[in-house]
Amino acid sequence: KKNAPHRVIFLNSFLYFKESRCFAEVVTKYSWGILERLAAGEIIIGDGGFVFALEKRGYVKAGPWTPEATVEHPEAVRQLHREFLRAGSTVMQTFTFYASDDKLMNRGNYVEQKISGIKVNEAACDIARAVANEGDALVAGGVSQTPSYLSNKSETTVKAIFRKQLDVFVKKNVDFLIAEVCDLRT
Repeated sequence: KKNAPHRVIFLNSFLYFKESRCFAEVVTKYSWGILERLAAGEIIIGDGGFVFALEKRGYVKAGPWTPEATVEHPEAVRQLHREFLRAGSTVMQTFTFYASDDKLMNRGNYVEQKISGIKVNEAACDIARAVANEGDALVAGGVSQTPSYLSNKSETTVKAIFRKQLDVFVKKNVDFLIAEVCDLRT
């Protein structure tokens, strides 16, 4: 059509024309979720390796660890997220691997009584979101298998344990979830 303005979307320094429209629109990736980014062809890079990095730095113990460092050493966790962001990660994963209530009580660990699973999960979400907002990154909440599942507890019990973590992720508005090391025995 003669003299019809184009709708313009700026994405990753590339210019796209979509349909003939009467206005221009600028869309930043920041508002895009994981599915939109993947559909646009973006390569998604996640962070990870928190346990080993924080263990080497003296913030967590080897063995049956839990992510209590999110509450006890939040600046160490924040700094590690920043290092991953600077290295090109586009997803900040919450440091919540084994942060279920039953794991936090497992093997005499003090975390559930002293800190609580909810506080660990909330702190992990807050730290990951703050760093993600420093760049153009998403936040992924992470859940993993639980001792209750591995001990063949009832489905109701296992779902209740997961629900506590998931409720925090919903409250803290994580962008998506990652299920790690889940044994899917039937």
